[in-house]
Amino acid sequence: MRRPLSLLVVASLALLGAVVAGPPAAVAADPLTGRLVDATGSHSAVAGATVRLRKVKGGEPGPVVDTDTTNGKGRFELDAGPGADDEYYVQVVPGTYQGGFVGDGYVQPRAAGAMTYGPHAAIGKILANPAYIQGRVVNSVTKRPVRGVRVTARSANDLGQVEGADTTDRQGRFRINRLECEDDCYLRVNGAPRGHEVGYRACDAGVVPAWGDACASPIGRIGRVFLDKG
Repeated sequence: MRRPLSLLVVASLALLGAVVAGPPAAVAADPLTGRLVDATGSHSAVAGATVRLRKVKGGEPGPVVDTDTTNGKGRFELDAGPGADDEYYVQVVPGTYQGGFVGDGYVQPRAAGAMTYGPHAAIGKILANPAYIQGRVVNSVTKRPVRGVRVTARSANDLGQVEGADTTDRQGRFRINRLECEDDCYLRVNGAPRGHEVGYRACDAGVVPAWGDACASPIGRIGRVFLDKG
């Protein structure tokens, strides 16, 4: 049976195209993935955090082989590239949230407490601690904001060590950033310049004069701190 000339031409062109195109490109291997979320409250997504994939060298974090920024849902992807090694550290760079190395579902402060992962691991949800304390100082009777109050975060191990500080604005708001407290910090509130008391945040969110009667402050958003007139 004779085939129409047009069919023969189409078949020849298709064969020629296959030769020119060559073999299909290799499909990239699955990257290492994870999702960074707030360790406090509702576990909201941590967006805009820098995450690095680092080779294991001598049992410690070695060279960085890839970097990504978490998206609006806290997700990241890290590609070890061709010839990937067996194990890698995943590092979170300090920013709005505390940095460290991933292990057991948390961002650990040090590599010694972290885990290593294969190049195609799906880590899932990773809890990160905020690197800030945010709150609002108000008068304990009127509940009105108190502006101009100096709030300092102190180390639980050394009250003389100031981890960070801020002064309340018109709405009584303060935010102390770049904290690296492995444990909760203590807050010292100096209301003297505004005619209020000086002391440490207590368990009931009031202020007590002695550190021994105070409570460590959680990191993240802590709500109101109630300050008495001096």
